[in-house]
Amino acid sequence: MFEKINNSLNFLSPLEKGAILLSIILLISSLTMPAFFVDRGGTQPEEVGSLGIFLMGWMGPLGGAIIPFLFWCANPIYLFSVCLFLNRNRKQAVFISLDPCVIALVFLQMDKIMISESGSESPITSLGPGYFLWLSSFLVLSIGTGIKFKK
Repeated sequence: MFEKINNSLNFLSPLEKGAILLSIILLISSLTMPAFFVDRGGTQPEEVGSLGIFLMGWMGPLGGAIIPFLFWCANPIYLFSVCLFLNRNRKQAVFISLDPCVIALVFLQMDKIMISESGSESPITSLGPGYFLWLSSFLVLSIGTGIKFKK
């Protein structure tokens, strides 16, 4: 089965295949870890899980969380760029893969975020390993495929 998949992806260089695979592995790994920690008035910061954000982030606008929704949009844009690569649209995919990188880097500027349905915001105390793996998955895809595109 893997040989058949590999044969259908012969148009990609080993560098591009590796970048896409590593990027997907990093994204999946990020879903198992906390994305960030918030202060909700307890004795210790509360962790916000990456998997929950990944699965439920699309519902943000329903509760008024427009800004968190915009950060969540990096995920479908990333998946779209991977699909573009696999459909041989390299030029478009390279440029679109830069968008999730920018969105994820802008998240570094956030000092508080709405994480409850009540609309109250909580201060972000620190970023978790899930965030850094999430950002790394976007960067690996952009850099790994962009290097080949430049040649």
